[in-house]
Amino acid sequence: MRKQWSTVLLIALILLVVIFSVLNVDPVNINFGFTILEMPLVLVIIGTFLIGVLIAVIWSTTIVMRERANYKKTTQKIGQLETEQAEKEKILKEQHKNEEEKLQNKIDHLMTENKDLNRRIHNLEVGRAGHHNGNHSK
Repeated sequence: MRKQWSTVLLIALILLVVIFSVLNVDPVNINFGFTILEMPLVLVIIGTFLIGVLIAVIWSTTIVMRERANYKKTTQKIGQLETEQAEKEKILKEQHKNEEEKLQNKIDHLMTENKDLNRRIHNLEVGRAGHHNGNHSK
């Protein structure tokens, strides 16, 4: 829809310039500072219009090229940051896994120590009970 409106607007603008040019066919003097030329006003109007269009095209092209370059740089930076983030996440996952393994080993070691201590306590209690019972029977 927008393209259609742009086309209609462009046709209307061209039609306006053509009508204005046809109404102004009288010769005019143009002073360039070092020479004076006489030419039909229609050529001056069309020439000025074309120069304006050329300036607008050059200006918009430079803006588009600058924006494309900025987009490309930004896209590259995003890719670089995503790669760095993936690497950092991988490192953190490895560190987390290592820490988890260390903690599990520590838990296993403490559980073994706890079983040993419980077994010692049990043996001491059994030994005391046997020693205590041995004293009473004498």
